[in-house]
Amino acid sequence: MKKTSFVYLPILFFLYIAIETVLKLFGSTLCHSDGCTLADSLLNFDSIYLNFIGLFDALMIVIVGWLSFKKKIDDAFFYLVIFASLAFESIMIGYQFFVSPEMCKFCLGVYTFLIVMTLLSAYKRLVIVIPVVISIWTAMSFLAMPKTEAFVIKNGNYLIQSPTCPHCKKVKEYLKENHIEFTKLSIEDVEARNFATFLDFKSIPILIVKEGKNVKIINGDKRIINSFSKPKAPIPQATTPSKTEDNVVVEESVAIESSSSSALLYEEESGADEGCGFASINKLEEESNCSK
Repeated sequence: MKKTSFVYLPILFFLYIAIETVLKLFGSTLCHSDGCTLADSLLNFDSIYLNFIGLFDALMIVIVGWLSFKKKIDDAFFYLVIFASLAFESIMIGYQFFVSPEMCKFCLGVYTFLIVMTLLSAYKRLVIVIPVVISIWTAMSFLAMPKTEAFVIKNGNYLIQSPTCPHCKKVKEYLKENHIEFTKLSIEDVEARNFATFLDFKSIPILIVKEGKNVKIINGDKRIINSFSKPKAPIPQATTPSKTEDNVVVEESVAIESSSSSALLYEEESGADEGCGFASINKLEEESNCSK
């Protein structure tokens, strides 16, 4: 049993990662599912480098496992490498699970290898391993992570808003009174906050109007209401294939100055009543009447 868990399985694990690495270098892969492609897109670097890291880790497991089996080093070194690898892969798999709509089958294979090697070689130490893995998965479930899925899919009006924002309520009441259909998107969702922060918007409501490949974005209650009360202006079309960004029109509201705090919404200053400020991921704004 020890030879299987310390020698044979580590070698098979190394070969599994090595085959995938070689295939990737030649433009192929063992995993052809969408989950594998999505997993690659979640990395900050080219996925081949993660394969190199995995290959090095697998080689370390093979070497340490062989030395442990031959009694040249203490078994504790093998357990240390296996537990560290399992913790690392638990984070990688956990992130995929909570963010991606489909899992990477190759990554699941790597995770399975590590779990089996842990169960066979260190079953007496599972009382240490299991709480660590559970803690990692539990901690990741608590985090608000942006999901790799589209929210603005069909044509229509999408309103980024908050139930506690009076400016949002003003827009929603106007849309309902005029029988204008719209989909509500909560600013508390990390995807909506990241989208607004990406556009450098500092307040809600934000209206997204999708018409085919054309998208119009309006920030501020007055501007949103005026866009429906006034005759519609045609959305500029792209004049050349290299300027597809002309299909997106952004109307920005008044800039906001604020102090730091921990509230999600705040009342904008300078006397304007365009909207409620919100706390972005990199800056928390001041609490005010907008959150009441």
